[in-house]
Amino acid sequence: MDKQAAGYLRTLVYAALLGFPVAFAAVLFQTLIHDVTHVVWEWIPEELDWSAPPGWYVIAVTGLAGILVALFVRLPGHGGHSPLEGLGMGTVHAVELPSILLAALASLGLGIVLGPEAPLIALGLGLGTIAVRLVHTGETQAQLLILAGAFSAIAALFGGPLIAAFLLFEVTAASGQIPPQEIGRALLPGFVAAGTGALVFTGVGDWPGLHEASLTLPPLPAYDTVRIADIGWCLLLAGVIAIVVVAIRHLAHGIKARGAARPEAMLVAAGLLVGGLAVAFRAVADRPVDLVLFSGQTELPAIIAEGSAGVLALLVVAKGLAYALSLGAGFRGGPVFPALAIGVAVAMVAADVLPGLETTPAVAAGIAAGVAAVLRVPFTAVLLATLLIGSASIDVAPIAVFAAAVGWLVAVALPNPEDRTAEDLPRPPRRRLRRPSADSTP
Repeated sequence: MDKQAAGYLRTLVYAALLGFPVAFAAVLFQTLIHDVTHVVWEWIPEELDWSAPPGWYVIAVTGLAGILVALFVRLPGHGGHSPLEGLGMGTVHAVELPSILLAALASLGLGIVLGPEAPLIALGLGLGTIAVRLVHTGETQAQLLILAGAFSAIAALFGGPLIAAFLLFEVTAASGQIPPQEIGRALLPGFVAAGTGALVFTGVGDWPGLHEASLTLPPLPAYDTVRIADIGWCLLLAGVIAIVVVAIRHLAHGIKARGAARPEAMLVAAGLLVGGLAVAFRAVADRPVDLVLFSGQTELPAIIAEGSAGVLALLVVAKGLAYALSLGAGFRGGPVFPALAIGVAVAMVAADVLPGLETTPAVAAGIAAGVAAVLRVPFTAVLLATLLIGSASIDVAPIAVFAAAVGWLVAVALPNPEDRTAEDLPRPPRRRLRRPSADSTP
């Protein structure tokens, strides 16, 4: 075996070992988010004998989130990248991790409408950077190990390596940082790290005190065959969801521009407004504030079970505005799960009002279109939709494919603020993944 092959094999071994501590750290971070959420939104109201948090308390908590994030982004690392930038895959140094994790914890635990995927990726990248310094690998192996850390951390969120591999494969391929002919070789260590990390999720699943965030759906009605009516309605539905998601992002960029002069004040004001939207929704719809607050990940069963199209339509408006405020004001978290929840809510409205549209294909289309529109990752969107649907996945798979394609096409066709920003910036030279030389391995 030559030195190049031996170095790559060593990288695979390191990646497999790295998957264990990164996955465990990811589970600990998810547990911390859960515990903060429990104390603030359940324990304190119960201790004060509140049947539900009063409006002033909801607004005060989300306003406090703005104050805390404004403080944490002053630390080295500035809280990581904005969720408006998607899922960042840049270098994360160890000194930056406290700022990134604290800002995300304040945002997610106190009810801001963002998901945990971005800080988990940053956690994996940061721990990968630390591991590289410990094992003293060559430059190429270092790049692969750092990326492997991100794979293992995001796999902790989805409960396995498959969706994580698809997601990061599409994000990495779209970034252009790795030449196409080298993508498989570059991402294999990450896939291995995600696989070993999955062993951690299985092993600690029953440990008391640990909480893994699970993305699951309630049992959906049986769907035994694809119907033409469902395909037609779901194509229209996917286009509407993509338009809604892009419109939210446009609004978020407008909020960001307005708050550029005083970002700290914008964070606090946006936090107060997010809480106010949740309180207003509860007053009008007589539903809990949780449906508007948070990422929507754990609220999916309640959204699907909601029987009123009017309540669901109001939820889309309230959560969409809260999502735009959370994105644009500078809170920290991921953009995926709120878009997914809004997609499902729009789908349930459609299933209630459109003649002949079944619930199960509508939910699959909502998931696929929402994810494809927010991240422009149609393959991951289809895989996620079909895995979540469960027993009907084979029959809804074609509908999920069509919905993801429409969501992606509409998102790409519509004007996107991110595209205009990218056109105004100088393009960096294309980086090639360097192959190891004889002296690059220890």
